[in-house]
Amino acid sequence: MDDLFKQWAGLWTLGMGEVWRHYASAQQTLHQQGRALVGQTPADVVHVDGPLRLLRYRPLVEQPLPIPLLCIPSMINQYYVMDLTQERSLVRYLLAQGIDVYMLDWGSATEADRHLSLDEHITGRLGRCAHYIQGETGQRAVSLLGYCMGGMMAAVYAVLFPGEVANLINLAGPINYHDDGIYSIWTRPEWLDADLMVNVLGNIPAGLLNTTFHTVRPTDQLLQAINYWERRHDEAYVRRFAAMQLWLNDPTPFPGEVFRKYITDLYQQNLLAQGLFQVHGQTIDLGTITAPTLTIGARKDHIAPWESVAVLHDLITSDDKELIVLESGHIGMVVGSDARTQLWPRLGVWLTQRSDSS
Repeated sequence: MDDLFKQWAGLWTLGMGEVWRHYASAQQTLHQQGRALVGQTPADVVHVDGPLRLLRYRPLVEQPLPIPLLCIPSMINQYYVMDLTQERSLVRYLLAQGIDVYMLDWGSATEADRHLSLDEHITGRLGRCAHYIQGETGQRAVSLLGYCMGGMMAAVYAVLFPGEVANLINLAGPINYHDDGIYSIWTRPEWLDADLMVNVLGNIPAGLLNTTFHTVRPTDQLLQAINYWERRHDEAYVRRFAAMQLWLNDPTPFPGEVFRKYITDLYQQNLLAQGLFQVHGQTIDLGTITAPTLTIGARKDHIAPWESVAVLHDLITSDDKELIVLESGHIGMVVGSDARTQLWPRLGVWLTQRSDSS
């Protein structure tokens, strides 16, 4: 039996080696193919602020709804996850529903951005985007859709500037950072010294972030290689695979001072959920949010466990609030095969019903 097992293990190793070599050799081609696929919904750059770009997507209906939507992605992942491919684009779907969609692209932080605080990113760069949209559209308030870290930023902005937020959507943005998620555990102060990292590295390099993401689920790349091998002749699958692999391996540097406060104040001290988080000296009380609010979590989310996302729903005092928990994961909820039937229509209906200025 031992000899049989050793023989089987040897054959499996040889076979897996061939699969991995084929997958590794295809990476450059997949990368190039992905670049040509992602973020292709027509848009115009209407505002620039350092590395940040504000995109306004061209409407797909003759008369878009009055209240515009500003999408706020995470600062460490590329914005185009919400516009991955033509077939898997949340942006394109919302445009088709008549929403006037803007996208905040944080860009790639440079050395000049390392000292810019999280406070300034929220009240300054995010704020200037909101003000540009208000001036361009003539609307006194805009809808905010924050994804992942962007959900936290959108909620904080709604506290600071309540008159400027028509509707608030938290899409998988953690609010309680002391949960059972892997990132909550990894960032504990006894294991991670944020001050030391920022003092030594400045901006946290994209390569270090990418390695961290892969370490969370070390077998994912092996499974991806097997899936690619098995379906490498399926052109539609390869298109989706190339786009998704590009995004998964395309993080941006994390601005140093943003990282410092994000880790120490939120992940390590959990100040936001306790009502003790401060921005420019003002305490952020989520209980003051009265704007219509949609909170969306996913049961299989290993990045932002749905319970930590749902805390926003519990804390706010809006008379118009809804909580949706999807049977999906952090990324799959937006671009997965069931996103078109699960997330998109529910989000679209909720938003269109609240995007008329009358």
